[in-house]
Amino acid sequence: MCRNFSGARVWLGIAMLAVHACCESAMGQGSAATADEAAIRSALAAYNLALNSGKTSLVLPLYTDDGIFMAPYSPSAIGQAAVRNAYDAVFKELTFHVTFHIAELVQVAPTWAFVRTNSSGTTDHHSTGRTLAEADQELFIFSKGNDGKWRIARYSFSPIKPPQG
Repeated sequence: MCRNFSGARVWLGIAMLAVHACCESAMGQGSAATADEAAIRSALAAYNLALNSGKTSLVLPLYTDDGIFMAPYSPSAIGQAAVRNAYDAVFKELTFHVTFHIAELVQVAPTWAFVRTNSSGTTDHHSTGRTLAEADQELFIFSKGNDGKWRIARYSFSPIKPPQG
């Protein structure tokens, strides 16, 4: 019986080492995932600041070279030149005072993630001189570049309130 008990202790020790190794491996992966999640959140926060600044020059570096901006009632803006033109037009008409709230952030692969957000605040409409309430839902697809930076690969949004007259 003493031998069986010793054998059980050996097997218990091996099992504990295996569990420890698995946990360390999982924690290591969790750390990488946590770092990526923090970087994605930071990229989204930078976009929020850039949008509210009204400066296309701050928005463009946050997109991939082949990024796509999909605004309601507009054709998709594909690539840096088209994205630049789209944001120039947006900022000519609107000044944003909005905040994004992350509803869902999912990293689906080492270099791909999507973020679903809701935003709210106000927009100043230059052509009318009016300030209106703003509330949208957004879907961002982020891509991690070879430089390790997360950028917007695709961005689409839609209003959640009917347009005001």
